[in-house]
Amino acid sequence: MATEEQIKELAYFLWEKEGHPEGKHLEHYFRAKQILEEQEAPHVIELGPPPPIIELAPPRPSKGTSFIRRKKR
Repeated sequence: MATEEQIKELAYFLWEKEGHPEGKHLEHYFRAKQILEEQEAPHVIELGPPPPIIELAPPRPSKGTSFIRRKKR
């Protein structure tokens, strides 16, 4: 969480950057607070549903293939 000091420093920076406008101290304060809170928020990446699981059948021997070994002579 941002400290009060960090918020005030950023608010002052924003005030200076905008040319020292009068009467906008609360606007700068809350904008600074929002900026610092957004930086601290965890970044969440939403993923879609997982792809479907495809079950593969065991391979079948092709025609003409023999799985019986012949004895060597």
